Amino acid sequence: MRTPALLLCVTLLCSTLVACDDGAAATDSGLASDTPRADGGSPVDGGLPDASVDAGASVDAGGADATVEPSVRPIGPRPVTPTELSRGTIFAAPDGGGTACTEATPCDLWEAVDQAEAGDVVFMRGGVYDIRRNLSFRGRGTSPAPVIFESYPGETAVLEGTRDADDEYYVRIYDDPVVLRLFEIRRMPRAGMSVRTSDNVLEGLRVYDNLLSGIHVHESYEVPSSNRNLITDCVVYGNSGAGLSSPEFADGGNSDGISMSSGIGNRVENCLVYDNSDDGIDTWRTTDSYVGYSIVHGSGIASGNGQGIKAGGAPPSATSVVEHCLAYDNRSAGFDFNSGVGVTFLYNTAWDNDGSGFYSGDDTRVEHNLASANGSPFGGGATAESNSWQRSGTVMFISTDPGSPDFLRPSVGGGFEDIGAHADRD
Repeated sequence: MRTPALLLCVTLLCSTLVACDDGAAATDSGLASDTPRADGGSPVDGGLPDASVDAGASVDAGGADATVEPSVRPIGPRPVTPTELSRGTIFAAPDGGGTACTEATPCDLWEAVDQAEAGDVVFMRGGVYDIRRNLSFRGRGTSPAPVIFESYPGETAVLEGTRDADDEYYVRIYDDPVVLRLFEIRRMPRAGMSVRTSDNVLEGLRVYDNLLSGIHVHESYEVPSSNRNLITDCVVYGNSGAGLSSPEFADGGNSDGISMSSGIGNRVENCLVYDNSDDGIDTWRTTDSYVGYSIVHGSGIASGNGQGIKAGGAPPSATSVVEHCLAYDNRSAGFDFNSGVGVTFLYNTAWDNDGSGFYSGDDTRVEHNLASANGSPFGGGATAESNSWQRSGTVMFISTDPGSPDFLRPSVGGGFEDIGAHADRD
């Protein structure tokens, strides 16, 4: 009899920001993991707090001590506490086999998925899992809790594809909801992770170097069925179809970092998204989407659009909310309503984007935002209120150092401290 596992809460600590150089052409994320290690192993974490950081610890952010501020919600990924080993009920390994799926005799990942039922915690031993056929993470009920799939504590499981456009296999979530935590997905020939059902949680994942979007939430436009998914504390970067001219890849034009192409009430929180060939975060054809406390930069390679955060698209796109985000060094706008109906941009900072800091529609709500050093601060038809471009003076920042917790925080006494991503956080 398996022991039911309870879903752990996310640790809401660490005020570290991870950002890039202040140069106009900067593309560095501030992470040493911009590219995988030469030996093919997992990327080295050079700026984010480690997933195993103790909840009460102070975290070093690229050389600057960042003390935990329990009353202030951080921007960017937070530490994620691993599930306790004692909760493990099924075990997989890259070289696993058979059907025992125990810690002593682990099975392969496909067998582990097939056996998992509501309440199980599936631990994946560290190493590279060779993904050359379809893999569907799926739950079977939600009582006492959805199935959790997670790296074995202290190890990192890496799901790796061939990155060959001629291959058509996928990694997806399908059927009852699941929780995916603390592992990596890379080099998939399509999206890194395809989410095609509702109420899933993706937490503490690294998704990079895939040919289409890193994480893609989608299903039917007519009857939205991928709803209320939560993508939190993830790092998504380097996803690009540049150089592939077929309509599917569009020379990089269909490779967002996080793409939500349908659904109601999906959320992206505390994520770092950078160097993706199309847009950073895109809420295309969704309703009531939320993007908050996230960092996006370096969007736009080859034929990609290059928006930082895109908050709309074709019908039924409506009522996306974007708040407390940093968007910088993107090839186009930092924040773009993209034809979405009733979009809200509230307490965000746009810096050093080639296009507008913010671009709006007539019914877009644009309030308490800060724009500096962009192609233009603001464009579109909204009646904006209490934004930096509506005040006198020049925005100055405490720091443009990527290792500083004060990155893009307005200088004290400059008249802009009450607006932008750093203001009014809770």
